[in-house]
Formats: sequence, structure tokens, C-alpha cells
Amino acid sequence: MGVVSGGEVIVKSLIEEGVDTVFGLPGTHVLGLYAALHDYHERIRHVLGRFEPSMGFMADGYARASGRTSVLISTAGPGATGLVTPLAQAAVEGVPIVALAGLTPIRTAGKGYYHEFRDANAQLSIFKPFTKLAIRAEEPREIPKILAKAFRVTREGRPGPVYVELPRDIIESETEWVGYTKEEPVRIKPDTALVDLAVKELLNAERPIIYVGGGVIAANAGDVLIRVAEEIGAPVVTSVMGKGAIPFDHPLHGGLAAGYFGDTVAVKLVENADVVLAIGTRFSELGTGMWSLPIRGRLIHVNVDPNDIGKNYKTDLAIISDALEFLNALHDRVRGRGPGKDRGVKLIDEVRASVGNQQLRELGYDETRINPSDLVRALAHVIDSDMREGKAVVTCDAGGNQVAMFELPVYKPRTYFNPAGFTSLGFAIPAAIGAKVARPEATVVATTGDAAFFMTGMEIATAAELNLKIAFVIFNDRAQGVLKLQQRLLYGGKVYASHTYPMDFCKFAESLNIGCVRISDRKELEDGLERCIYGFNGPCIVDVLVNPDAIPTPITRQVMTIFGKR
Repeated sequence: MGVVSGGEVIVKSLIEEGVDTVFGLPGTHVLGLYAALHDYHERIRHVLGRFEPSMGFMADGYARASGRTSVLISTAGPGATGLVTPLAQAAVEGVPIVALAGLTPIRTAGKGYYHEFRDANAQLSIFKPFTKLAIRAEEPREIPKILAKAFRVTREGRPGPVYVELPRDIIESETEWVGYTKEEPVRIKPDTALVDLAVKELLNAERPIIYVGGGVIAANAGDVLIRVAEEIGAPVVTSVMGKGAIPFDHPLHGGLAAGYFGDTVAVKLVENADVVLAIGTRFSELGTGMWSLPIRGRLIHVNVDPNDIGKNYKTDLAIISDALEFLNALHDRVRGRGPGKDRGVKLIDEVRASVGNQQLRELGYDETRINPSDLVRALAHVIDSDMREGKAVVTCDAGGNQVAMFELPVYKPRTYFNPAGFTSLGFAIPAAIGAKVARPEATVVATTGDAAFFMTGMEIATAAELNLKIAFVIFNDRAQGVLKLQQRLLYGGKVYASHTYPMDFCKFAESLNIGCVRISDRKELEDGLERCIYGFNGPCIVDVLVNPDAIPTPITRQVMTIFGKR
């Protein structure tokens, strides 16, 4: 068996689990783990981040792009607390991450080590309320069982993060390697009697609709979703995080049903439906346009987490189940019994005819400048082929650019990451790095704002160091646009502290020896984007000077609806 250090036990356990990549930032209290990573560097790739929150978002992007649990490492104290925001986002948005955080020596706790809390349990206690599991290794021999459980828990039920605390003295202690046994997650199956009730409702419905959230993508259930929709003749609409569960150009794709923020046709389909089958969604604020999505018909709500059912909309039939397990069971029962795809296509056509031309121009649109919608359309055109084939990944950030990117056509799952749940500013840049590490062959584009860039833009140094071919597209409006808009509309025009400092992003790129394209003329928009996305052999920044007075289309739709102008 052999005697090994706790650090080596961790690394050997990760290898046995199938981990080949970790994201980390070393510190004194985890150097024993880094010594082991050094010895096994041919088996596990280590991606060095610049700041713990950014590193957490890298792990998030990696998990979303790969469909696997990602791993990140931080040191004790301020290193561990830097993981709070990315792990909180992973918890809210259902992303599987195992976070390995160092701790000051536990056997001599209270002496005042640097990075040490006054309370020996304080660091662990921070993570307990919002992670799926927060646990500390008290002995090195416990590590394999703890890690096996951690990986299982991240994927069992609703995916999410697990926090594992590793005291320095445990990492550096010696123990016997006794092997590692993987634990497989249990998929939650639906109650068959409830599935039968859902079948009866759906087959008897005249205007059924299927509303899908990110849970369908997390469960890899897109293919069977389409088979069910085609069988029962139901249009499929999505939440923001459900985009890509069904191809944008599929005849049964009804659009983004995000209330005020969504497509008019999609929202009307939901409003007209006599039965709404909602799968893998929480009906969150952004996903429903502040709960403006009108559900009039009977609601069948399917979710793996019972806590997400019935919170925001009255549920007529609640089914606790993994999305894939439910859809497989549903398909087995409706196969050959439904009216077929044509009925769903007809329902979409009828709604389109009833609402007429609903193309909307942003409030504040200026034909002499680049508006957010111009940038989204140009980007969609430039990467259209790769998006259709699932060969591109687009990450989005929080803010006005995030909402503008609601309009991007998405054709495949795990190709569009919009943090519409926790909405962390600064997500897009590091998430794109994680996605590129997971899928090196993919065309990866990060879309962000100038305010978000100031938070995590230094992580582009990581992309430069690894020579990752990523395009970082900046919606540069010289402000925190959404906050500024809210101040104007809701707070009497008291615009305050919502500006950003002018920065020459191309000089920043020059300092890293990477590409940069600055675009201020709309005629140069597509050529400039294409040059940066496809023309460089490494990272490239696209600094797009965006009209600061233009209100992104989904928010324009909200404003016009609220004020009765639509």
C-alpha cells in the first residue's frame, strides 16, 4: 500500500475519480497539496488563476461546458472566503463544483496563525448554509471517503457545489494509501402514478406548452425533450438558462418565455396554453421577467428539488424528478398516442399571426452609433455556423449586456452560459477560460461590459499565459448601464456612482502581448468581430464602443409594457 502524505492522498483520489484538470491558486496552507500536484503533473493539469473569485468562475465555466464536476483549490482564510461568490452562484444555478480549501493547522487552533479565524469553525460555517455539503477532513485516512462522497453529492439531485476543508497539518501528515472507491449518484425517478396523471392532462390538452429551464440541460435531456414535444404536438419555450435545450431553428421552438424580457410569441404561447408542462425551472425573477410571465392554464411542475416547486406559481400537479428520468418515463407513455408535431407548429403559427410584427427597436436607438442589439446581431451572424453545429461557447455577464444577450440564437445545450440566477458581475471572462480549457476545440466568446471587466479582466493574463484562443467582447458604454437606467427611471434621475473610468483596453492587451480590435463604427462591426474571433492564434479583446443611451431590447420591451406603450 505504502505511506503517503495527505496531499498525495488528495491527488491520487482525484485521479481515481477521473479528474484531469483543477483550477487553483497556491498559498502556504495548501503547499503540501501543491507538492503532490507537482509529482503528478502529467496526470492532472493545474490552471493557475489570479484571484480566487475568478478562479471559481473558471471552474463554473468548465463544469457547464463539460458536464462534469469541476475542482478548484484555494488556501485558507482570505483564499477560502474568496470562493463565496462563485460557489454561491454555483449553488443558485445548479453547477457541480468540488472546492478544496486549506485551513490553518487544526491541532494547534487558536494560536493566531495568519489566515486563521478567531473561531476554529468559522471558515467551515461560512459555506454550510448554501453549499450542498461543507465538510472538514479531520484525519488524512478519511480523505478518500470524503472526496468520493463530495463528487457524488455534487451530481445527485439538483447539481451544486461541495466545500471540502483541508487543514494544513492533515495535508502534511502521513498515512497509508488504502485506495479509492467511487460513489455513483442516484437519479431521482418520478412517481409513476403522477407521470400517468401528467400523460392524461397532456394528451387531453388542446393547447399544451412545454416550458424548460436549465435543469433539462443539466440532466442532458434535450434529445428526449424534443421527442416528447414532437409526439404530443407541444411548442417548447425556454427560460434564459434553458436556451439551447431545443435548437433555435426547430419547428417547435417557440422562443424565450421570460415575461417582459421574453419573446412576444413565446409569452403568448404560455398565456394561451391550457396545460403548461414546466421542467427543470425555478421560475426565477429574470427568467420570468419579474414574474410577469402569465400562466393561465393548469401547471405541471417537474423539478428535482421539491423546494423549487410552487414558490412562484400555483402548481396543479407537482412531480419531483430528475428531468431526464421524467422525460424518459413520459415518452414511454405517450409514444404513438399524441397528435404529432404538426399540431405544435400550427399553434406557433397561429400565435405569430395574431401578434403580428413584433420586431422592436431599442429605446434610445441611434443609427449613427453601435447599439447593443447591433452588436448581438453581428455576433450571432459571425459565429452562426459554429453555434448551429455546437462548436461555439458564449459566456455572458451581468448587467445590460447580459440582458441584450438574451436575444442570441442558441442551437445546442452547453453552448450559452448566462448567469441569470445569481447574476454575478465579472462572470463571463473567467467562465470563458474555464470553457476553453474544457473544450479546447470550440470557438469561445466572452461577452462582458466595461464595469464587469474591471472586476475580473486581469484573468485575461491566464488566457494569455495558456495561449487560449478566446475573444473577449466588451460592450463598452462607459457606465454600469442597468444601474444608471434604474436610477433614471425609479429614483428620480439621481444618477450617482454608476459610471466607469475610461480605459484603453487595447493598451492593456498590448501589455499582455495579445490581440485587440477597437470598433466604433457600425460598418466595421462584423469584420472587427470576425477578425478577433477567428483571426488571432491566441486571446483577443474586442472593445466595442456602444451607445450608452440605448436600452437593450428586452428591457425596452419591459419599459414599454409597463408604461402601456405596446
